[in-house]
Amino acid sequence: MDRLPDELRTEAFERLFQACEIARFEPEVKLKYEKEMITERDYYNMLNTAKADGLAAGLAEGREEEKIRIAKAFKEQGVDAGIISFATGLSEAEVAEL
Repeated sequence: MDRLPDELRTEAFERLFQACEIARFEPEVKLKYEKEMITERDYYNMLNTAKADGLAAGLAEGREEEKIRIAKAFKEQGVDAGIISFATGLSEAEVAEL
């Protein structure tokens, strides 16, 4: 059986067929394949982690910018610095610097 018959081309059978092909590898080829797959999965996980970390950092930065924008708008309306601080989470010193 060199190829998967068309009537068995479902995801489950595709994966089973691939697993059988890997199982037929010579021991040294199979070991090399498994090491390469570990490296590929590690690389993929590093990219996903970096992406998630970058997204979280970007969200935190965006929230901080939004707090400042809101504080400036309150300050322009003459709202007390203590109220602005309470509403935005910024310190009164930060509000005073705006």
